[in-house]
Amino acid sequence: MKLLTKTSLNFISASVLFFLVGSMAMYFSVRNIMAEDLRNRLLQQQNEFIYTAQQNKVMDLVSELVFVQTTQNKQLYSFSDTVLITNEKYMLYRKLDFSYAQNEQDYKVSILLSQSESDKLIMKIAIMNIGFAMLFFLIMFFVNRHSIKSALGVFYSTIRKLEDFEVTQSSTLSLDTAEIEEVKKLNQVFEKMSAQIRKDFISQKEYTENVSHELQTPLAIISSKADELMQADNLSKEQMEQLALLLETTNRLSKINQALIFLTKIDNRFYTEGSTFSLNDLIKEKLSLFKDAIQDKNIKLKLDLLDITHVYMNPYLAETLIINLIKNAIFHNKSGGVLRITLSNNTLSIANSGGSLSFSEKDIFKRFTRSSENKKSLGIGLSIVQRICDLYSFNIAYSYADEHQFKINFKK
Repeated sequence: MKLLTKTSLNFISASVLFFLVGSMAMYFSVRNIMAEDLRNRLLQQQNEFIYTAQQNKVMDLVSELVFVQTTQNKQLYSFSDTVLITNEKYMLYRKLDFSYAQNEQDYKVSILLSQSESDKLIMKIAIMNIGFAMLFFLIMFFVNRHSIKSALGVFYSTIRKLEDFEVTQSSTLSLDTAEIEEVKKLNQVFEKMSAQIRKDFISQKEYTENVSHELQTPLAIISSKADELMQADNLSKEQMEQLALLLETTNRLSKINQALIFLTKIDNRFYTEGSTFSLNDLIKEKLSLFKDAIQDKNIKLKLDLLDITHVYMNPYLAETLIINLIKNAIFHNKSGGVLRITLSNNTLSIANSGGSLSFSEKDIFKRFTRSSENKKSLGIGLSIVQRICDLYSFNIAYSYADEHQFKINFKK
């Protein structure tokens, strides 16, 4: 939920609650005021009745709203509500009962006063109150929303610039100056943090390049010297085996070093340049490199490139992605097995009929994860594949049901 929406909802909720409580309080207050007014008017009519009765007979003062009847018991005045039928309609009245004595005879006098006018007045006041309150809250809502949106303009500008921020770009992150102290402080922190991130990125990039150069050179020398020693004629069989093991280990170490450096470059977004190309042509081109390996294992290739698919990627990363998937499908396939490659609806599927995994499926993309039957494998190829997919927000999934299947959806 956006901050502007959240504050607006909070404002509306508080306003509605305040309005309901205030309306109820005002309604009962107006009713009390009107009831007090009716009471005073009835007492005034009582005084007028008593004044008139002193000059006339009590029974002559009877009218539609004044009732007089003889009584044996005297009583203090009391107020109550009553209903009369007027013009076939029920009308609510406020009644005052009191005793009056004339010529040694006690009378019970009831004076009625209609409450319809008071109810109409209360209704008008309530409608005016609701109308003015709704208008007030509506105006305050838009004023509050506009003021918050205006105040957070720099904040939203900061979000947009942070979304477009690329650590590989040389330009510095420049944020707008804010009037609000908290947003101003936040922008200063972001600018300082972006400068530190770019500095760390450059340092890590230089470190990666230096490690690549410094480690590969000694490994190449060791490999070259071991190869020269193997050409000597005076070596025993045991020495030849030790040199072969040394050469194999050196080559393996060199490949691991190159793979880890490659992963680091991907994580650091070293490969920023890209282009759009046909995935169909790339798959066909890389399959031709494994033609001999497929024939050696007598693998049956089923290639179904149903749709022409174009993707935007770094060409080198795209080649690495396809090569690693095909190489994995061939290397872990069984002799006389099947290799299925399908491209349809922006989805690439590569499946092979290898044996079941000797480890958990959730670990298949982890570094140095390899089956117990293939100790010579580096266990980094699929990790590189996943890193490349993550870099371009491609969805990659693995499943096993008689066949190992990798699916990549190239639609972001």
